[in-house]
Amino acid sequence: MTGEKSFSPLVRLVPNTAIMGEAAAACLVAVEGPAHPVLSHVTRTLGDFADLLSLPAEELARFGKAYAPTLAEVVRQAVAEAGLTLPDIDLIIPHNVNLMAWRQTSAELDVPAERVFLDNVARYSHCFASDVFVNYTTLREEGRLTEGRHYVMASVGAGATFNAAVLTYRGPR
Repeated sequence: MTGEKSFSPLVRLVPNTAIMGEAAAACLVAVEGPAHPVLSHVTRTLGDFADLLSLPAEELARFGKAYAPTLAEVVRQAVAEAGLTLPDIDLIIPHNVNLMAWRQTSAELDVPAERVFLDNVARYSHCFASDVFVNYTTLREEGRLTEGRHYVMASVGAGATFNAAVLTYRGPR
């Protein structure tokens, strides 16, 4: 379960990065079953930036330079650990932090921007940990996920933790 509330003006806006939205999501996970298997999960934390919201400007700039290359490497590693290559991935289902960050990351990955689902950035803004689940639900409801195809869910948290998981869509459940 995820759910966050932008309870203070201090957390409603991350300057030069994101406007914060509000959402909640729940996901049932099991070791085995007929649903959408998770083929791999990779996480990496850049400890130098763990206190991201209170870093001095020069450290924030350094984090900005590391962001897209690190996220791209985490995605590549998750895809490789799933036994796949980037052309095997139909879509990247991202967190909604901002369009520029994802354009930089898709360029790092050499993946066309249209293979990164960004439609919900304008609709909902960045809804903390719920983004990838909200985006997944939107794609499923719009019929944009294909049975048997592979997808990457990817996100970065304020503690400078980068995550990517590869899953296979098994159709509506």
